[in-house]
Amino acid sequence: MGPRPEELERNIAFAREQLRRDVDELVARVTPRAVAQRSAQRVTQRAQEASAQAAAKVAPMLRNGRDQLLSRPALVGLGAGLTVLTLAVLWRVRSRH
Repeated sequence: MGPRPEELERNIAFAREQLRRDVDELVARVTPRAVAQRSAQRVTQRAQEASAQAAAKVAPMLRNGRDQLLSRPALVGLGAGLTVLTLAVLWRVRSRH
């Protein structure tokens, strides 16, 4: 004997519900807003990855430059002295006018 009518009705109701869910999911995927959101998320993710890669490459260079600068206190002192001298000359020139 074949399936009973009640069993067939249950199977049909289940298939309809599954089909309704599948159609709703497809509609949600192809709406312009959903497509734009996914695109924006991908662009944001790529930008964050590129930023992290750039920071990883630049950070050691900055660290090395800072270490070299700090290891040469005479150059730092010379730079500070020249800055003070330049500011003093500018102040004196402006105060005369």
